Amino acid sequence: MSRLLGVLESQKQLGGASYPPTLERLAELTGDTPAVTAKALTTREAKARLLLSRGVGGKKKPAPGTTLVLLADDLQAVAQSDRLLELQLQSARTAGAPAVALAQLPKGLLPALSRAFKAALDQRITERRLPRTVGALTGKKPLFFFIADAVLPAAGAPVHPAAPAPHGAPRHAALDGAPRHAALDGAPRHAALDGAPRHTVPDAPRDAAPHPAAADADADAAPAPAPFTDRFDAAFAALDRDAGGHNYVTLHALRAALPDVSRAVFDAELAALRRQRRYSLDPSDGRHHQMAEAERDAGIMEAGNLLVYVAQRHDA
Repeated sequence: MSRLLGVLESQKQLGGASYPPTLERLAELTGDTPAVTAKALTTREAKARLLLSRGVGGKKKPAPGTTLVLLADDLQAVAQSDRLLELQLQSARTAGAPAVALAQLPKGLLPALSRAFKAALDQRITERRLPRTVGALTGKKPLFFFIADAVLPAAGAPVHPAAPAPHGAPRHAALDGAPRHAALDGAPRHAALDGAPRHTVPDAPRDAAPHPAAADADADAAPAPAPFTDRFDAAFAALDRDAGGHNYVTLHALRAALPDVSRAVFDAELAALRRQRRYSLDPSDGRHHQMAEAERDAGIMEAGNLLVYVAQRHDA
């Protein structure tokens, strides 16, 4: 119990996204599993000092990634925090329904916390005060959503739909899911990437044989890269050594060290390493290092936390 209190107090001192931690994060910090930590929180002494944001009764078990652990005296402060709003929204939203009604957000919370949270949401709407990550549609039934889920037009896109292309005009292949734009009749074909100058590329005859140089290049293709895990381990070790060996490396630096790995693949592979208890992710406390925009963009949003640091675990 004293160890749990000590960890919570230290996380409270860090503030921001560090407090209150999720049950899963608290387990990581104490070196236990979520199940062991949850059991420790059910003792009479723990119940007198600590609270779980989600009620537990009978066979119902708290979800480690969406349940906060807080000091009982902080109930009102947590109810009004951006952290709880982002966590509850993340828990309630789905891919098919990313906007969540106000009445849905307090569901699952401890009754006392639920009432305080609902009152805080009403006050937020009145004051038009929300985190930068969250938006809301007001009305009789307000809806909350993550700004990242809002579908916005591409920069520079026309306000009105483009007129249909003349009959017979050549079409461009859409890149990365972008809308297809019809070219003017007789215009050369080209693809523009990230604002780069457009270069005219003449159409090659359909029956043209491949250029000998291209065939040679295929024959001398580079060997497949090493497995992600080996490369990630090596990159982490080198970056951590260069930073002083504090076992803290930014996701931004690791992504830059593996530039050929797409973000989706990188995140999926890293998630597998976390499940194997080889690495953990941490948010920034904002005290020792001011995050640059690129470092924030490289982070992973999880349960209302922007995770930007990677640490190697030794308790697997």
